[in-house]
Order: sequence, then C-alpha cells, then structure tokens
Amino acid sequence: MNFTLSWLREFVDFKRSAQELAQTLTMAGLEVESLLALPSRQEKHEDWVMAVAVTPNRGDCLGILGLAREVAALTGGHVRLPPVLPHAKGSGIDRLVDVEILSPDLCPRYSARMVLGVHVAAAPDWMKTRLEACGIRSINNVVDVTNYVMLETGQPLHAFDADRLATKRIVVREAGAIEKLTTLDGVERELAPGDLLICDGATPIALAGVMGGSESEVQWDTHGVLLESAHFHPACVRRAAKRLAIHSEASHRFERGVDPEGTLYALDRAAFLLVEVAGAAPVEGVVDRYPRRAKPASIVLREKKVSALLGVDLPRRETERILKALGMKVRGRSKAAVRVVPPSYRRDLAREADLIEEVARLYGYEKIPSTLPLVRPAGGGLDRRLPRERKLRAFLLGEGLTEMINLPFTSAEMNQRFRGLWGGERRPVAILNPLAQDKAELRLSLIPGLLENLRTNLAHKARSFHGFDFAKVFALDARGAAAEKQQLAGLFYGPRERTGLRSKDGTPPTFLEVKGIIEGIFEVLGIGPEPACSKSDIGAFLHPANAAVVRLGDRDVGYLGEIHPDFCEASGLEPFVVFELDFEGLAEYAPRQLTARPLPRFPCVERDLAVVVDDAFPAERIVRWIKGLNHALIEDVEVFDQYRGSPIPEGKKSLAYTISYRADDRTLTDSEVNQLHQQLAARIGGLFGAQLRM
Repeated sequence: MNFTLSWLREFVDFKRSAQELAQTLTMAGLEVESLLALPSRQEKHEDWVMAVAVTPNRGDCLGILGLAREVAALTGGHVRLPPVLPHAKGSGIDRLVDVEILSPDLCPRYSARMVLGVHVAAAPDWMKTRLEACGIRSINNVVDVTNYVMLETGQPLHAFDADRLATKRIVVREAGAIEKLTTLDGVERELAPGDLLICDGATPIALAGVMGGSESEVQWDTHGVLLESAHFHPACVRRAAKRLAIHSEASHRFERGVDPEGTLYALDRAAFLLVEVAGAAPVEGVVDRYPRRAKPASIVLREKKVSALLGVDLPRRETERILKALGMKVRGRSKAAVRVVPPSYRRDLAREADLIEEVARLYGYEKIPSTLPLVRPAGGGLDRRLPRERKLRAFLLGEGLTEMINLPFTSAEMNQRFRGLWGGERRPVAILNPLAQDKAELRLSLIPGLLENLRTNLAHKARSFHGFDFAKVFALDARGAAAEKQQLAGLFYGPRERTGLRSKDGTPPTFLEVKGIIEGIFEVLGIGPEPACSKSDIGAFLHPANAAVVRLGDRDVGYLGEIHPDFCEASGLEPFVVFELDFEGLAEYAPRQLTARPLPRFPCVERDLAVVVDDAFPAERIVRWIKGLNHALIEDVEVFDQYRGSPIPEGKKSLAYTISYRADDRTLTDSEVNQLHQQLAARIGGLFGAQLRM
C-alpha cells in the first residue's frame, strides 16, 4: 500500500517526522518497506511516499482511512473524514435502475448511485500526482475518481456507462455454463460456474470484484454514470482472479475483506469528487441491497488472560483505552472481564487472543520484558521406540546398506503387485489431488520405493545397490477407515564389496545372508526367540523356491526372498533379494528393559549332527523341535551347512547342525554328552523320517 504523507495528514494530525512515523508503524506491525522523498506541487515543503507492507489479515489498512485510524491510535490524534455529498432522500434513482442480488452468500451487500451530466476529461493534476505516486495510472476524471476513493477508503468502486445499460436492471448472480466476458483489458475470458457476475439483465458486464467489462466502460462521450460499491465474498473473488490470472487493485482488496458498512460512504465521497472534477449532477436517492446484514461480533476479554499471554500486568483502564482508540466498543464490564465489540472494518478480530494481540501492539512490544514462562516441566514418558530405531539404522548402515527416504506415493499397478504386510482385506488410499497420475495412491509396501531407487542408481551406472527404507505404509480396511504402520524394508542388488583386511570384490548377497541380517535385526532389538523362516504363499513377486515368511511364535512379522525371475526379466534386472518387516509388530516382542546374566563358568561341548531329508523339508523345523525340548543341558542349536549332490540321492538334501551342551554346575564329560547326543539323533531320525549321516 503506497500513500503520500501529505494525503495522510488530511485524515489525521500528527507531529512526527516521516522517519519517526515509519518507525512507529513498523513497530506496530505495519512494516514500512520504503520511504521516498517527493517534491510536493501544492506545498512548499518536501513530501514523502511511503510503502507499507500490509499483512493479508489487515485489509482495512489498504486505504488511507484505515492507516489514519492506526496513526491516530498510536499518536493520540483524531481521524477526520474528507467531505462527501450525502445521498438525498428520494426515489429518483429507482426510476432509472434496479438492482437484484441472486447470490446473497457471495454478495452480502450491493449499493449503487447515479450521476448525470458528466463531462469526461483528463483528471486534475493534483489527483493525477497522488494516483501516480501510489502506482496507479491516470485514465480519465471519472475512472480516476473511483481509484482515488478506493485509495482513500479501501472500498473498490466501479463506474458503468449508464447509457450502455440496455435493461437498466443490475443482476448479481453466479455464472452458468459456457459464459464469456470481454474485460477492460480487451481479453475475452471464459467464465466458470461459481464465478460471480454483475449483469445487465442476463448479459454479463463485469466480473464481480475483479474487473469490469469493455461493453459498459466509461468512454469520452459518456454522460451518465452508475457507481457500484459492493461487498463480495473474499474466497469467491480470489478463486476467479487466480484462475483467470487477473490481479487488480480491486481484487487485491476484496480478497482480503472490505468493510460491508463502508459502501455508502464511498459512494457519497465519489459523488462529491465527480461534482468537483467532472461537473456531474447527482440523482437523488441511492440503491442499497443488504439481504445478509452481519451481526457485530462480541468477544469476552478476561483480565487474567491478558496478563497470562503478555507476561505483564496491565491496568484495565489502559487496556480499555487501547481498545477504544482502535474503534472498539467496551460493554458489559464485570470484575474479571469485559465484553468487546470490534468495528465492522476489523474483520480479523474474532477471538480473545486477537484482542490481546491488539493490546500488545498499541502498548508496545518493546515495553514487554523478555522473561521465561513459569511452567512446571511435565515428566513425560520415555519414547522407547526412538532408541530402537537409532540402533536399527546404525546396524543396517554397518552392514553396508544406505538409508532411502522416499515419498509415500506410488502407482495402482505397484500397489497391486506389492501388497505389503497387511492382513485381511485392505485397499490402497487414493489421493484426491495427486502430484502425477502415476503416483495416485499411498503405498501399501516400501518395496516400490526401493525399486525406484534401484533404477535411479543403475541409470547412473552404479554396479550395485544395497538400501533400506524405514517409514510408514497406509491402507483402508473393509469399513473404509484409514490405517498406517511403520515398516522396515531392504533391497540387495549386485556385488557386496568388502573393505578392510579382506578387501575384495564381493558376490551378490544370497538368501541366507539376508536371513542372517534379519537375525541381526532381532538381536539388536533384544528379541529372545530367533525368527522362524518358513516357506509360504507370500506373493507372486517372489521366487517360489527361494522365499520365506518371517514368523515369531504364531505371528507373521515379515518376509524375505529373491524377486521372481519373470519380474526381473520384464524389468531387465539381475536377480536380487528383498525383505520387509513389520517394525511395530517386532516392537511388541522387544523387552522393555534389557537384562544381563553372568558369563558361564564351565565350558560347553559341541557335537555335530547331519541328516538326509526331503528337498522340501525346512531346516528350521528341527531347530524349533530341539529348542522346544527345554533340556537343561542343551544350550543352543544352529544350522551350519546344507548340501545337495553326490552321494546324496536326487530329491534329497543333507542338513548339518551344531548342538551345544553345557551344565551350570560342572564340566560335562564326553560320555554323558555322547549318550545324550545319540539319544537326540535317534529321536530325530524316527520323528522326522530323517536318515542319519555318519
């Protein structure tokens, strides 16, 4: 908002210099961005042009009258209104024009006044100078008067050529289908349903609050002028201006809200100036359609709340003085609170905190001491998940993986292929306004994002890619309720380079290596039982013979496996391994507090056991059975080898296990260990139909 200092002095008296006034306004929240000296043609002394950055909630300060109110409140001055030509009582205008509002929600008020005998010419120099100083180009005396009054009051006006109104009937309505309007800039605009129009009967002549039409503009031969002063809904104006890429001085003000009670004053002021600069003869009466008169807001202001938010104890008398200086009415006083009614031009004051902010502005932020709030710190509980997440990230980084951070959007095709770990009937969450058509859903799984990371790295000539993603996935249940949970996924593609003393070109990680990483994840989380990996119908995207479900007890918490060869062939990729775990499910098994136990005093004794079983027999089955015995002397059991080939028959495989024996109170002898081991081997052979290898 640009204005000249001499113009502002016509509205309010103040003794401060231009520099001092700029500092005062800036400290009160109306930042003065620039201050430019301007030689005045009417006065001997120097004039100044100020540019004030008005925040979007202070539309009342987009006129000199609004700024004058602020200056008066800050300096103790009094606001003077410029002279107007009151609208005489009478029905003369009713015989010349009629106004009908068909969309009262979008146009709560529409006022109009008519002047005749207008002599259109160039505006006087004093008006041109002020308009140009404020950044508005002079057109003619009639149009310049509407812009001049808009700068004074903040209320946009529009002038129609009354002789070009065919029906003499102004209709305010929303646009229908396939309507067009040629605006004042000579561009034909295609209107959309919901745009608010000012019409001459059924013919659009202006886009409400944005720009007038060329068919009804004031020209050099215009003699009768119909002045429009209205209040339009801010969102409606902004939507139309944004869509049509039109930014006018009028739309700038309507978008931020104008005073609905200021329409008649602006008309009377414009009529006064038209008589002065254009020799106009006003028609008696005024048309004022006000179907939705807004009730003034009433806000309760508590004295304790003022002190609590500002941190200083202000006397009630000082608080009321500030509010009254800003044009507010103070009513309904009680011991603890007052009831405040803001003026109609302060649309931004809607709650108690708004009033307290106004008190702070006028009192002076510099007078409020900087103190820490007296708050008793609450003893919030420890977030147990955060340390676990940090440990997991550190572990995976140590294993050579790189963390990926992906957006949660993916395509319907990828969601159909990678369903994630959702149980039951789950549907993807569709995005109403997607960034791209191939990213129209929220992900069900983290694997699609890692696949995009893989393709990006390969496109940059990378030989391998090992990454993990630790983020949330989303889904809808059968009732349509949205759900989300955190998961951990990894992808291993290409050789895994080794560094250090054993530095060499590695080989691509195998299924068993990835299984070992998952076991390491369980160990980091402190989960006691090792994961059971068993083959299952996981999904068509994994290799049927080289994939497994990760299970804890009777609950599936993830999967791992090699991507299906058909997918690799279609994508032009070499075989690679992926895994995905339900972190929230794993966290339920993690202990709340880690416990320690002393190192064993006596050594353990290890014995190996090799059996020949069917090729489809899961090695984990024997491990679970041995651990399930809970024998006092059996400490641990693990698989250390799997073999196929001669002399093992076709369709069979050899599994080798290491069993550890230990006693807590003594050193075991070979004889008792051998006896126990032979009994265990015999039971395994009979129970699982396994052939013992010697």
